[in-house]
Amino acid sequence: MTLVVAHRGASAVAPENTLEAFAKAIDLGADMVELDVRRSGDGGLVISHDPVPARGAPTLEQVFDLCAGRIALDVELKEPGLEADVLRVASGVDVVITSFLAEVVAETKRLRPDVRTGLLLGGETTSVPGATPADFLAPHVDLLDRLELPGRHLVVWTVNDEPTLERLFADPRVAAVVTDDPALALAVRSASAG
Repeated sequence: MTLVVAHRGASAVAPENTLEAFAKAIDLGADMVELDVRRSGDGGLVISHDPVPARGAPTLEQVFDLCAGRIALDVELKEPGLEADVLRVASGVDVVITSFLAEVVAETKRLRPDVRTGLLLGGETTSVPGATPADFLAPHVDLLDRLELPGRHLVVWTVNDEPTLERLFADPRVAAVVTDDPALALAVRSASAG
């Protein structure tokens, strides 16, 4: 079954990267929550897509407390140097680590070979990377028709329309779909399975 990953939580119905968005994703029944991690000015780990975290951004510890045992987490590391601290906090939590930065994926695998990792590929990517320690590739949806993507474990992001969701749920290469609207994705997946 193709997993539904709530992009920054259920960000279609709650502010992205907030405890509210993550709680809504859990309530909706998403399989996994994706979130962005950065280092704050005081050295802590906070949930923020942007380089300067918003005031009041939740900490990684708060998110793990909310989600542990309730939903799996796709933790995107937005900058290098976070790997050891994130892995320490993530002990005992069901996580995968993803990043656009190949060196972050490599360092994560060096520190914890047992943790699944994914290399994110942006829409501007022009070729498939060669050897990578990542367990899977996570291409932007626009790359599916432009690149010859290997493997059967693609995690495709960010998909918010019904026709594309239907197509991806039928594609045997796709292991997970990242979406802002997990309610829609779950409904399409259910209809596709029926």
